[in-house]
Amino acid sequence: MPLDPLGRAFIGCFPRMTEDDAWEAGRGVWKMNREKASRQRFALIVGEGVVRAVAEITGYTEHTTATGVRGALEGQPLLAGHPVREAYLGQSDPVANGSQNPVGYCDLPEEQSYLMRPCACGCGEDTDRDFLPGHDVRAIQQRVRDHFDGSPLKLIQFIDQHAPAA
Repeated sequence: MPLDPLGRAFIGCFPRMTEDDAWEAGRGVWKMNREKASRQRFALIVGEGVVRAVAEITGYTEHTTATGVRGALEGQPLLAGHPVREAYLGQSDPVANGSQNPVGYCDLPEEQSYLMRPCACGCGEDTDRDFLPGHDVRAIQQRVRDHFDGSPLKLIQFIDQHAPAA
């Protein structure tokens, strides 16, 4: 697939595919709601109505395609023995909703104990997102104070000098 934004040689479901094959083929590139996707902890990759892979989501990337901006999930398949994997791998699609969109969102009972994680600002509080409301700004402001002498301009100049062109 020479035009695949993820550089894959294949997509779709095929006989005897491994869990890793299913994850790589199914993790993107789809029309996704970035906000909803970023709140998900696990992804079920479904082929022919059966869960072929269960993965932990570690990130989300956007790609410009001929049909618009599409999303892809970053992460890795769960290891044997993980409760979420064991509950769904090889089972029928629990999100069968009749939608034409290949991406569906739901709350899985087995994932509830994994949803809360420490706020990325380092405050010690738990959240189901990267940051508690307002804590992202607080974390950025602290880094400006710690690394750029309190100057937002120095941060912007640093990013402009070191970040790859968009």
